[in-house]
Amino acid sequence: QQQQMQRYTQQSQQQQQQQRQQQAVALKKQDAGRKQEEHMKRQTEAKAASAIRKGLNKYKAVVPETFEAMKTELVTTLTTAMPTLGSQAAVVQAEFEKVLTAMTAKCEQMNELRKKNEDRLKEMERKRDEAKATSKKLTEELAKLVEAGEQVSKKFAEQVKVLSEKTDLTSESSVNRACGKVEAEGERANEKVMAMVEFVKTHTNAIKSVPGNHNKDKEEDGTPSFNALQKAAYAIKASVDKDIRALKAAQVKFLAKASAGDVVKKQKVIFSKYDKNRDAMLDKKEILAFGKGEYNNFTVPEATLDMIFTVIVEPKAKGVKFDDFTRLVAAIGVARERAQDLERRAVREEREQELAVDKAKIQVVIDEILAVIKEASTAVTELGVQVRNLPKDAKEMKAVAMVAKAGELEESVKEVEAKLKAAQEHVDKFGETDIKDLAMWAKSEKNRLHLSTKNLESSITRAKATITNFASGATKKDEAEVKTFGATAMARLRAFLAAEQATPAELFKKVAGYKSTFDKDMFAAFMVTTPKAEGEKEGEDIAEEDFARAFAILDEEKSGAVSEETLVAMFRKVMKVVKDVAMTGSLSIKDTKSVRRLEVGEAVEVLEGPVEEGDLKRIRAKALLDGQEGWLSVSGSAGTKFLEDGGSTFKVVKDTILTECFDLDAGTNKAATRKLKAGELLEVRTWGKKQDGSGLTRMRCKAKSDGMIGFVTTIGNTGIKFVELV
Repeated sequence: QQQQMQRYTQQSQQQQQQQRQQQAVALKKQDAGRKQEEHMKRQTEAKAASAIRKGLNKYKAVVPETFEAMKTELVTTLTTAMPTLGSQAAVVQAEFEKVLTAMTAKCEQMNELRKKNEDRLKEMERKRDEAKATSKKLTEELAKLVEAGEQVSKKFAEQVKVLSEKTDLTSESSVNRACGKVEAEGERANEKVMAMVEFVKTHTNAIKSVPGNHNKDKEEDGTPSFNALQKAAYAIKASVDKDIRALKAAQVKFLAKASAGDVVKKQKVIFSKYDKNRDAMLDKKEILAFGKGEYNNFTVPEATLDMIFTVIVEPKAKGVKFDDFTRLVAAIGVARERAQDLERRAVREEREQELAVDKAKIQVVIDEILAVIKEASTAVTELGVQVRNLPKDAKEMKAVAMVAKAGELEESVKEVEAKLKAAQEHVDKFGETDIKDLAMWAKSEKNRLHLSTKNLESSITRAKATITNFASGATKKDEAEVKTFGATAMARLRAFLAAEQATPAELFKKVAGYKSTFDKDMFAAFMVTTPKAEGEKEGEDIAEEDFARAFAILDEEKSGAVSEETLVAMFRKVMKVVKDVAMTGSLSIKDTKSVRRLEVGEAVEVLEGPVEEGDLKRIRAKALLDGQEGWLSVSGSAGTKFLEDGGSTFKVVKDTILTECFDLDAGTNKAATRKLKAGELLEVRTWGKKQDGSGLTRMRCKAKSDGMIGFVTTIGNTGIKFVELV
């Protein structure tokens, strides 16, 4: 029974499960159908909305004429499709209103533009009508001017023609009267023509701005066109200009004819005046009288008379007839001109002789000046020869020889300049002559002399430039050589100190003996005894005079002598503390007392060593801060560095001054005082000491930038540092 109950329960559960599954499938089918229906509905609405939207595009082509029809069509389409739009109805309705608004705005804009175009066209038509009226009026005015111009032009042309055919104008007055009347008419004609041409120039643009064919000869009503009138106007002007030229030519012709008639009349009067025997001929006596009377008392030469009677007088005639009077006048004129030429030549030759004498006197002065210039020129040439090889000499000569040669050449330049100055003074004194005919020549000669001196001056200037460059090169070469010799000398002195294990003070005694200073000769004499230092080439020995030049490296104060203090300062060995280290009283660090502890940045002067003490390198030194002496370790057993080379170079950290004396207020030489700017480097010569009274710590040093020696404040009385160890 229990088993049956179990089977029954299982079957019941299975049936319930199947029912639930069937219900779930049915619900699922029902839900899918509903979703399918909704999807189909949305698709239908979307298609309807899309169709309407596509249809809306054609309404973009609306124009005012089709606006009402398209609006009605659009409303009908929307009303018909509205039931099928569903959820899209509101969106499509908004798009419809938007399209309708755009159609309305477009048509309103088009109507406005059309109205503006119509107004513009009307305005253009009005202006065109006004321009046509103006053009017609101007053309009519021009026609009147052309008609008036033609009338006066014809009248003037007729008068010119009549005048040119006249034959009774035999005097100048009659010619001027007749031509004056015609000329007045010509002026009236020219005035009319110019008014006509000016009218054309003024109104051409206004007339041609009216549209139309301006090349035609007649208007539509048969009247002459502006183009035809313009051509006629310029033709009339050309005609009047031609007639004016013809009038002037006729006047010239008539005046020439009248003038010739007057000349003949005058000649007849003169001929009759000297034809004393009234035989219509001039014999020799009468010709002589004619020459004296008409040619300023000129006596006709016998040869001229013979020529006249041979060439001009007809055979068997007694004299010159009136028809040949013009030839007689020409013959006598030629004879008189020839006589005047002979007189002028005699005067000229006499004047030329006088000028030759005056010119010779001036030439003597010029020759004297030329001699002075030649002397200067010779000196300039010789100087040029000496200067020519200077570039080559600069490469081959030593600095000392170069300096000497530069000095010699500078003296030569002074001598040459003196000679040139003398020549220039002679030229300046040479005055221009008061003789008019020689003034230009004398001025030209003076300019030539000036040019000669100028050329010499230019040559001297070029030579001086070359000498200056040579001297500058000599100075640079001297500095380089002194630097080289100085470096060699310093190397030998250091080698000497090392080899002899001597101190700088002992070195000073070797050089100076028992004197307090030594000079360049003592220094050079000692140096030639020193062996070569490492790095010096064999066979390249330095002469004693070159060691004397190297003395300048030691003579920092340019006094010509070096003191023990200066030499010791230059050769002492200074080391700086790079790690705190103890100064002890003896070489051995065992069982010794500590003098004091030296801090980083302090400097010490090496007095002895380095000496090896076990694994340590030790030196005996003097602390430059307080002068205490003792032994220091250069490096530790583990390789730690306590000291390293250096300590004699300081850098300015705050602007201060370099003075001549230790006492800041004692210096009176301003030239020996200069400002030191932050960053400048200084080499120690005497270590710092406190100045009594002021509390300033002062140190003697050398500025590396310019080599100036002096005293500088290292620490102020308030503890401010002006310089610090590099």
